[in-house]
Amino acid sequence: MYFLMLLLVGVVLCFLFPFGPIIVGGIIFAVVVDQYRQTMYIREDIRTIKNHLKLMNREESEDYEADQEYKDIDRISSERMEVINRKIEAELERDNKNKKT
Repeated sequence: MYFLMLLLVGVVLCFLFPFGPIIVGGIIFAVVVDQYRQTMYIREDIRTIKNHLKLMNREESEDYEADQEYKDIDRISSERMEVINRKIEAELERDNKNKKT
């Protein structure tokens, strides 16, 4: 129904205004982007529910946890970030030493 209304408005705009096709293209683009955004929100909600109910397999769960950590990184304090960076640097140094020997 929603699509038919947009189609009708688009046809009217195409006949009434010289720039009607451009306006219709913009409207269609906006609708597609809005649908994509809503789909991504729904997908993220489904992943959260699946994780909460423990319905994910191990690989999906690890991906979900990594995504959550990546999103939460903006909220980490600078002191906590320094500690994380030091741990990463120490681990990289250990890996380099192990590869050299």
